[in-house]
Amino acid sequence: MNKNKDILKTKLFDGLKEDFTKFSLQLGEREIRISAFVNNTLKNLVKDEKISLKDFEKIIEAGNFEKKGTLIKNYYSQENLEVYYLINNDQIFLFSFGEFQPARFIMYIEGAWYL
Repeated sequence: MNKNKDILKTKLFDGLKEDFTKFSLQLGEREIRISAFVNNTLKNLVKDEKISLKDFEKIIEAGNFEKKGTLIKNYYSQENLEVYYLINNDQIFLFSFGEFQPARFIMYIEGAWYL
């Protein structure tokens, strides 16, 4: 599995919750809404998509993601935002998002990997 070097970490959204729920982004020809991957937490990538543990660990290390949480452990970005994935056009796209401050949501694309 190789990293797509053309897709760098970029802030995609920074604003109010009301606007965040309406936000969409373009991936190639496809318009993507957050609802397309909100249930795809990074911790489930190996189980749900049959990605090898070796490739998964490579993604975690390259993204400098940290596994934390008390009851349910998830992976978080350097900005302390939970990381999610979306598979589109034979690539795994990684996004981090969440409430950054009260009523202020923020979202990044963390990168992409070729399957």
